[in-house]
Amino acid sequence: MRKPNWSRWSLSRRLLLGALLWVLCSLVATGLLLTQLFKQHIEQQLYKELNVHMLQLISQMEQEGGDELMVRLSLSEPRFEQPLSGLYWQIQAQAQSAPLLHSRSLWDESLNLPQLEEETEYQAQISDPLLGDLYILGRSVALLESDSQPRYQVWVAAQSEVILEPLQRFTRMLVLALVLLGSVLVLGVWWQLRLGLRPLHQLRVQLALVHDGKTETIAGQYPQEIQPLVSEFNRVLHSNAEVVQRARTQAGNLAHAIKTPLAVLANAAKNADSDLAHLVQAQVTTAQQQVDYHLSRARVAAAVKTVGRRTLLGPAINSLVQILRLAYSTKSVTVETYLAEPELYFKGEDQDLHEMLGNVLDNAFKWAQVVHIRARRFVEADGRSWLEIVIEDDGQGLSPDQCIRVFKRGVRADEIAPGSGLGLAIVADLVQLYGGKVNATRSDLGGLRVTLCLP
Repeated sequence: MRKPNWSRWSLSRRLLLGALLWVLCSLVATGLLLTQLFKQHIEQQLYKELNVHMLQLISQMEQEGGDELMVRLSLSEPRFEQPLSGLYWQIQAQAQSAPLLHSRSLWDESLNLPQLEEETEYQAQISDPLLGDLYILGRSVALLESDSQPRYQVWVAAQSEVILEPLQRFTRMLVLALVLLGSVLVLGVWWQLRLGLRPLHQLRVQLALVHDGKTETIAGQYPQEIQPLVSEFNRVLHSNAEVVQRARTQAGNLAHAIKTPLAVLANAAKNADSDLAHLVQAQVTTAQQQVDYHLSRARVAAAVKTVGRRTLLGPAINSLVQILRLAYSTKSVTVETYLAEPELYFKGEDQDLHEMLGNVLDNAFKWAQVVHIRARRFVEADGRSWLEIVIEDDGQGLSPDQCIRVFKRGVRADEIAPGSGLGLAIVADLVQLYGGKVNATRSDLGGLRVTLCLP
């Protein structure tokens, strides 16, 4: 049988289970202790009652004619007159096992009792073959204070069933009370756990907001046991943002430091008309493209490690469409945009979203007359949320083989049109860095459909 994985249990489940076990053990121990104390109490009360009957019996004993022992009057307890009622008395001479007198409740039976020493009192529990378990109380007495007078052993006994009924009644009431008490305690523990763990739930909600990019720090007031942890979280988030900002600054400085010499070389090559100048100009152009490409990857790799970033999709699409309309002002391109939700967002930098959408939309504007943009958010079975953006056009489209190869660096679908073949490759790299997926297929409009799945 598969063993439970205790390490995956939640804190509330562990604490609740521990509290339930503790409450259960405490209630069971309390029930056993109270039952034992009550039993001892009713046993003491029984012995006191037997002692009263014994004193009454002794007061009624007398010797008729100086020799024969008799009991003048019946005892006040009627059970002594009822056969096998559970309450008995018996009188026997000292050092003799045969009884001289016994109660009518014994009928024709007799109690097998121990011998008592002179002037002693004895109480115990015995087991009789016919009458069962008995509580007995005995005393050695003499009717007259004289050494010549015979001594008698006076016994009073009660069957254990006499105390079973009140003991069972008490046990039933005790179990009912303990069950009620246990229910109240469990309810109290459950409520205490909810109240005590509520700050952790609040912290989890705030962390989810940070992860979704809706806030950059953890907000709210927390108990003094949790507040230091929250402060450390916020400090780490702030430090991480500073590290990323410094990396971006250094990447920008490096870009300017490299682009300036490349620009000088490019200008020098333009002023000369030789094979060497043309070679230098071509290599400088390639170097500039590679610098832009790799610096972009480095910047995005740093941005992906930063939590708390969030970019609205609608404004980004509108901004890109307006820019591309100006860039392709000689063409009349119809753009239709459909967003399933007005607040759709991308969990990342706005620059990265602009670069991914910009490259795809630029291709669409270059080759098509009609462009459709659709976006929605969906949740997979494992709980992960994805932003799906579909951009399709009515252009020439690509073959299935080209749809796969077009995302590779340096591959161009049309060798006639100007370009470096890095646009869709950059899109694929950015999507991959963010842990998403991108693919190209044939559009229902007749051109190309590019689908991006982003976190």
